[in-house]
Formats: sequence, C-alpha cells, structure tokens
Amino acid sequence: MAGLTGWNMTSEAQPRPAPSPRPYRGRLAPSPTGHLHVGHARTFWLAQERARAAGGSLILRNEDLDPDRCKPEFIVAMYADLRWFGLDWQEGPDVGGPHAPYSQSERTELYRDTLRRLQAGGFIYPCTCSRKDILAAVTAPHAGDEEMIYPEKLS
Repeated sequence: MAGLTGWNMTSEAQPRPAPSPRPYRGRLAPSPTGHLHVGHARTFWLAQERARAAGGSLILRNEDLDPDRCKPEFIVAMYADLRWFGLDWQEGPDVGGPHAPYSQSERTELYRDTLRRLQAGGFIYPCTCSRKDILAAVTAPHAGDEEMIYPEKLS
C-alpha cells in the first residue's frame, strides 16, 4: 500500500487530527457548444449563492473539450451572458487564479501526468467489462449488499 497517505499498518489505532476545513469552492462549468439558456442561469445563480453563503469562492471552468462543437464566439457570449446575469467568479479563464488553467483543453498534460503517476504507483488495473456488463451488474439483485460490487468479466 505504498503511496497511500495516512495508511496505518499498525495494530493499534492512532488518533488522527481532525482535517482542517477547506474553504468552500463552488463551480460553474459550462461547455461552449452553444448559447447559454435560462436553465444555466438558474443553476449558476444557485452555485454563486451557495459560495456566498459559505463565505467561499466561485470558480468558472470552461468545459471546451469538444473541438468540433466548441466555438470561440460561444466562449465570448458565455462571459457576456454570465456577467449580464450578475454572476461574479473569483477564478476562471478570464480572471486567472491559483489553479490555472481553467479551460479544460489546456489541462491535458496535467491529466496525463496524473495518469502516469497512478500507473507508476500500481493504482490502475485493466477492465475488460463492457458497458452492458456493468449495467447488468447494477440491475442484478444483490441480496444483503448495500453497495454495488464491481463485476468480474465472465468468459
């Protein structure tokens, strides 16, 4: 279990300090594949209100991962529409912040690095289940089981 932080291999339970609470971070994550609609406005307003109520911050993340449908004019319109509606975010592609970049298409190398670290640590294993196999396992009766058990591939 090397690499798992806080893993206790002793027979005696060691008291752990309570984790320090992290400041609340709400998120808006529109995909610029078209213009925003009233449903976006309501959802984003609720996210902003939760962040305000918790004394936290609101983060705008640009979900621009569909290069065929994400268009620059939709990104420009997204900023304008969100600002017109009165939303105010503290971090995002247009304002920066400590966790940049905030456009998902610019984070590819960060995700690849994380995948490499997980592979190097032995925390990734292959799965040969199809989506059909997994869906069948979810719908199957599991007497007494409180949670789904990941299905093994049947040969």
